[in-house]
Amino acid sequence: MTRPLPTRRSFLLGAAGAAAAAALAACGSDDGGGSGTTAGTSATSAGTFPVTVKDRYGTTTVERAPERVVCYGYNDHDTMLALGVVPVGLIQWIPEWKRGVGPWSLDALGDARPKLFTGEEVPFEEIAALRPDLIVSVTHDLRRADRDRLAQIAPIVSTPAGYPSYGLPPADAALQTGAALGLRAEAQRLVDALEARYAEARRAHPEFADKTAMVVTPVADGQMSVFADTDSRGRLVTSLGMRQPAAIAEMVGDDFYAYLSPERFEVMEVDTLIVLAYNAASAGALRRMATYQQLDVVRRGGAVVIDDMDTAMGLAAGTVTSVPWALGRLVPQLADAVAKA
Repeated sequence: MTRPLPTRRSFLLGAAGAAAAAALAACGSDDGGGSGTTAGTSATSAGTFPVTVKDRYGTTTVERAPERVVCYGYNDHDTMLALGVVPVGLIQWIPEWKRGVGPWSLDALGDARPKLFTGEEVPFEEIAALRPDLIVSVTHDLRRADRDRLAQIAPIVSTPAGYPSYGLPPADAALQTGAALGLRAEAQRLVDALEARYAEARRAHPEFADKTAMVVTPVADGQMSVFADTDSRGRLVTSLGMRQPAAIAEMVGDDFYAYLSPERFEVMEVDTLIVLAYNAASAGALRRMATYQQLDVVRRGGAVVIDDMDTAMGLAAGTVTSVPWALGRLVPQLADAVAKA
């Protein structure tokens, strides 16, 4: 029995019935991309092999530089591409991204057309047909049975032990992916660059320090999704020097998000609110939502509404290349909002 893929909604939108998710679903998918024959870049020139990598289910040894890597993690392709390794297949979980990657990774993808995996089940046969010599599935929540079945196709490296579902920090995700490719030192440089970008934002805006902030997403029935400190959106807040309200941890528990009903919107009375609306339609619905408009943080101009898909997804994905791209769009708006706290 295969396990259904976590949907885009549950993984990054964290919002069952969200207007943003509905807009995504309505867009559909393209033809599934290429056959994977034009992708695939060997890590031989820079990688060191053999390498042995531990994940939550065991240990995998990659004997030689892989030449046909399948990316079966939601965001692992960002690190792979930044390291010069083009996957032969990857998950297309944002229909608007017709080539399977966000704008921050398009240049690194070049002319390659990896096979795009869609649907709700692990596509074992499609993956096997690509004849991979390595499968990277770090930013995914694979069950052991699915990982074991994939391991029969090719060596596989999945998420490390010790983290909640989808709670792997971007730095650790990048390093795990880099280790699988024999490029851990190069991945560390990507991590260092991300941390430097956050540090630059904190230095430029000391007013961010210790301000209360939240990232939320509007969902169905007038609710909001809020996110754990371990989620990429919670980490965004703390990495900028801010902090989420303590109540969030209690609400979320062991999950990575929770729903906030209108009766509890007072939790969103923070110094600044970052609203990932994803599109203009969802942002428009916010303007008509009385319970949201009545919040003091909204009335004084302390809310930043991100209504374009790419910036919202760049922040939500939280990768070593998506965040620097998206911060350039967020930070100026955030500074304006904090000034009104």
